[in-house]
Amino acid sequence: EKMSTVYGMRTKLFDCFIPAFRSPPMSGMAPNGSDCRNAPGACYGTPYEPYKICLGPEKKVIHSRQYETLLDHLEGRPPLSTHVKIDSEGTEWAVLERLLESPKDQDKIRTLEMEVHFSFLPEGDDPKARLLPEQERLERRVRIMERLLERFVVSGSGLEVYRQEKRDPRNCPQLRCNEPVVHLPGGMSLDQFAISYVHKSLVGLLP
Repeated sequence: EKMSTVYGMRTKLFDCFIPAFRSPPMSGMAPNGSDCRNAPGACYGTPYEPYKICLGPEKKVIHSRQYETLLDHLEGRPPLSTHVKIDSEGTEWAVLERLLESPKDQDKIRTLEMEVHFSFLPEGDDPKARLLPEQERLERRVRIMERLLERFVVSGSGLEVYRQEKRDPRNCPQLRCNEPVVHLPGGMSLDQFAISYVHKSLVGLLP
């Protein structure tokens, strides 16, 4: 909403899980291309388009849900033209692996925001990755994040906010919290967090 209303960005929304009655934007009922100054709920100042489609590593249907690829939706876009936001509950790893195979498509992305989920095994993930031992799968996901740094730099994350709020291990009463699959030496979970990137060429790190 903010990118649409504040920055005038035409937005495409993709989600094949959330029921329409729970999401005015995905049902097409949110104000669209409207004056949002006094809007009480979700409102898009620049027109948006909702699609009942999920993001995955390949185009296919799983349990009646349609999945499409990021690369298909980047096709035809010029360099540094697109802001991508991904919160796909675990399919981001397979999607990012495909993206990393194509520098040309990476260069179409101006900014990237995403929420990562290290331990999630969603239906739309790469089937081979789902069968890996946990440690091997986690190491593979760490390498994906490291490879993103070849063409992007980190511009922010939610880790400090999470540390200060409920994800601080000190908030676990009587040490009854489960050990996260990925954590810092002090116990703070890194299993799920938000992170933002900007393309290196925008900060003078690539020609």
